[in-house]
Amino acid sequence: MKDYLSILFIFIFIGLTCSVFAESVEVKVESEITEVTVYPDSALLTRLTPLRLNTGDYEIIFSDIVPEVDEHSLKVSAQGSAKFKLLGAQVKREYLEESPSERIKQLNEQIQKLEDEKKDLANKREIYLSELEFIKSINLFSANQIPKDVVTKMPQVSDLEALLKFIDVKSNDIFQKIQETEVKTRDLKIKIDALRNELSQLSGPVRKLQRSIVVGIQIQKQGNLDLSVSYLVRGASWRPLYDARASFEKNQVELVSYGIVKQTTGEDWEDVEISLSTAKPAIGGRMPYVAPWFLKPYQPRAWKKEEKMALRAMVSGSQYEAFDKLAEEEVPAEALEYAKAEERGVAVVYKLPHKAMVKSDGSEHKLSIASQDLAAKFEYSTYPRATLFAYLGSRVTNAQELQLLAGRVNIFLEGDFVGTSSIDNIGPGEEFDLYLGVDENVKIKRECLEKKADETLIAGIPSPTRRMTSKYKLTAENYKAKRINLKLFEAMPVPQDERIKVKINNVSLEPNQKDWKDRKGVWLWEFELKPKDKQEVFYTLIIEHPRDMQVEGL
Repeated sequence: MKDYLSILFIFIFIGLTCSVFAESVEVKVESEITEVTVYPDSALLTRLTPLRLNTGDYEIIFSDIVPEVDEHSLKVSAQGSAKFKLLGAQVKREYLEESPSERIKQLNEQIQKLEDEKKDLANKREIYLSELEFIKSINLFSANQIPKDVVTKMPQVSDLEALLKFIDVKSNDIFQKIQETEVKTRDLKIKIDALRNELSQLSGPVRKLQRSIVVGIQIQKQGNLDLSVSYLVRGASWRPLYDARASFEKNQVELVSYGIVKQTTGEDWEDVEISLSTAKPAIGGRMPYVAPWFLKPYQPRAWKKEEKMALRAMVSGSQYEAFDKLAEEEVPAEALEYAKAEERGVAVVYKLPHKAMVKSDGSEHKLSIASQDLAAKFEYSTYPRATLFAYLGSRVTNAQELQLLAGRVNIFLEGDFVGTSSIDNIGPGEEFDLYLGVDENVKIKRECLEKKADETLIAGIPSPTRRMTSKYKLTAENYKAKRINLKLFEAMPVPQDERIKVKINNVSLEPNQKDWKDRKGVWLWEFELKPKDKQEVFYTLIIEHPRDMQVEGL
């Protein structure tokens, strides 16, 4: 009995040992892309495969992964009725040596078929040339025989006409056939050359890169399992786009947000859930090292003799002088560390409400994100010193739950496309100005009515001070059929030297604001214009400065 128990214990120990060191079972699975998160410069793909596994250790192989995978981004998750433990995942790359014998066979057959057709055309061409020589001999015989027959018997006119017609028709027919064979031969040659070129590229063995993702998993209790892997790939991007549809009658703007998505990852995204994110995972998440900023007199770097000799060996001729000059210029460390501008702040993610399909051909796909009706207060703004246009705008408030990114806006007024505008980054619930383009029915003018300069005192004696006086007139006219609100901006000169004096006199209408939004010298007039109404603003500008001073900005 004791011996029996010892033998039983040995068998149990061997069985446990074998189970611990048994190799994992490899299972190749078919998977499909179910979710995609698109970033401005890449995309995160999620593949899913359903499984039903018994207890044991497995290596689940997601084969035929097309794009290059960022291995550091690899993430695995699973859920289901099975009890499991994930053991890890890795990207596996294999180069397979394979000879494309089937394609080579097809190419050789196609080339042989075309060569036979080409040979057949060459034979036909020889036959046509023989027929042409026969027609020529008839023509030659007729030219010699008819004069002899005329001596003994006059040939009938109808016979001569029939003979000439026969020669003409037959010659033209043969010439046309010869031309057709030459055209077909040329086309066949082009096709044969293309096939031979492809055949030459397949003449040797082909190294095919096969990518797969291998997931180690231990099933502790059998059951169903949905296993998914996520990984980052290049070749994808998105940008925001907006449609703004303004309605004067309703005093509102419908703002529709889109994401313009395109990708060239090598595989189509078919019926997938798409999210759009502003994050840039390719950029490091750690802040650069904060180095001290030292100021010191510039000192050219003293190059060692052996360093200069190495530089001279790298370049020759005229390149040497340019390279030697560059070698003497020291690039500050700050310029290297801060050469790239990075986007800051928390990423915004838009999860699209519907599944979509995006082809891997680089074409742009316009995917809807959201639509909102914004109550609008329409008003016009103009800055005649820069441009003589009135810009229609609306003061609107963004939805509380939606972030708007900076992007282009397509403008529609009463259903008609009138141009494009843009918006900046707008936070949820933020009030902002949405510009809707130029309105030609609001006329703006800026005129200099008078301009003079006083540089002398009496009897031609030069004055130490130069005094310039200018009189301006600003005009706004409303040619629309309804009243409008207009903001008129004008920038008055602001001296940055105490020797420069500026006076603004004879202002016909006091502005509503001076130094608008803390912008020095920016004046703002706000007024309402009825249909066919006009508003004029006059002012006189006096600038004094030392006569020998050249003033920038005048």
